[in-house]
Amino acid sequence: MRLREEWAGKLASENIADLSRLDLTAVASHGTWYAGTYVYPHVQGVMKWIKALDSDEYAGMLDHIRYLCWSDDEPWRRYDQLTDARSSRKTTGLGHSTTSRLLAITHPQDFLAVGVQGGKWGRAAMLRRLGLPKPAGSSYGQRVMDADRRLREHLEPHFGDDTLGMGAFVGWMLVQKPPVAKVTEDSIDPGELEELADELLVSAKFVEDIVELLEDKKQVILYGPPGTGKTYLARELAEVLAPDESRRALVQFHPSTSYEDFFEGYRPAGAENGGISYKLTPGPLARMAKLASEAPGQRHVMIIDEINRGNLPRVLGELLFLLEYRGESVRTLYRPDKPFSLPDNLWFIGTMNTADRSIALVDAALRRRFHFVPFFPDTGAMAGLLGRWLEREGEPAWIGDLVDAVNNELKSELEGSHLLLGPSHFMKAYGDSRHDQHERLRRIWEYNIEPFIEDQFFGDPGKIDRFRFDAVMRSNGRTAESDADASDDGDDPESTDGSEGEHAAADGDAATEPDSTQTEDEQ
Repeated sequence: MRLREEWAGKLASENIADLSRLDLTAVASHGTWYAGTYVYPHVQGVMKWIKALDSDEYAGMLDHIRYLCWSDDEPWRRYDQLTDARSSRKTTGLGHSTTSRLLAITHPQDFLAVGVQGGKWGRAAMLRRLGLPKPAGSSYGQRVMDADRRLREHLEPHFGDDTLGMGAFVGWMLVQKPPVAKVTEDSIDPGELEELADELLVSAKFVEDIVELLEDKKQVILYGPPGTGKTYLARELAEVLAPDESRRALVQFHPSTSYEDFFEGYRPAGAENGGISYKLTPGPLARMAKLASEAPGQRHVMIIDEINRGNLPRVLGELLFLLEYRGESVRTLYRPDKPFSLPDNLWFIGTMNTADRSIALVDAALRRRFHFVPFFPDTGAMAGLLGRWLEREGEPAWIGDLVDAVNNELKSELEGSHLLLGPSHFMKAYGDSRHDQHERLRRIWEYNIEPFIEDQFFGDPGKIDRFRFDAVMRSNGRTAESDADASDDGDDPESTDGSEGEHAAADGDAATEPDSTQTEDEQ
């Protein structure tokens, strides 16, 4: 509270004109509730954009801050004026999280100490967790104000006028794992799908489509180049569909994967006389099928990573029939006297790396049994993902522009999108200085991208040299840097297509969870 009062003094109407860049950085960039400072959730790094403003731009920004905090306009209108890209008051750096911080500091009685609206840690998620209606309003600012009002009214009997305590409580509540409820096949919470879409920076419609495809055939394959987030999305979606960890499984296929590895087979076991006997041992599929059949009202999900790396007819055997005919049973290889079936409540999510093997090489019978969902950096839900991530994390936007430019060239050279550069290669912290940013990007490029390029253009040194780091920077780097705006502190847009909740950035994910963009292989 002492810190809030100190910052509120610096933001008093008569003091704003004298606010130094250092003070503004402190005001705008601190805020982890569990550290006892003000506004939840945490910032995505130092406010680099403040340093990039010239004196006139900085004076103009202070004027906009004075308008936000002290104008007589309706609060929602002031909020919209500073965060709407179409507004004349929209200023680089003054995004949703900074705007929320400024209002919570200067008017703590009216604004909850929460930094964002959407995403996994925003006000909308807090309302859902408390069982309150979703925020209403025709503009983003109106929904922010309505969410604040609903949360305050619900919590005032317990916290009085302590809005900092309210924000800390609901923030704490969100990071607690909720009790696992007994779910049925039809009990997928649309709100949870929206939160997942917000976290993944894709549209809610895209996530909903995948779920509907799963409901239809019970199995989908996410396919595309490496680094497009297939495995990560599959794991996060499985967690929403089957919250209990015992109802989820992940296996990864490779060229040596066999029917016995995946389904069941005889394995050596010790015998009483010291010899060796062989015992029928269930594999991951047999175990999951048993669990699902014993709990028919609960959804189970198996992720098959790198599904196309295995010899699929050899691995699946007679199970290929059961993927299409869930209600029927077959006599399997190792238990000819005991019928086996795949329960309806066991869903499969496969991932396929198109840089390893084309989707065209997958058995036609298998393709008929799966829905296929494309993950390509230049089209559909993944288009622009790197730019959105860089914006949310406050990282340099020019890196996304450079990668897009290189992908456009690769698409022409490689005659398609199956071998483009995936965004997760570049989802890293780059540092504040331009030198640090160049060095981090150089290391990524030289040790991750160039080996891939050498594979694709083997025997053509001219093309390989064209895509080396120095050449790429000469041809695209300067243009990308000059065209990109300075990074802001993480806007919280609600959608990628204008609908609420489909692109809201969770401004605090990294405060409580590992870097979700840098998983194993990321597919």
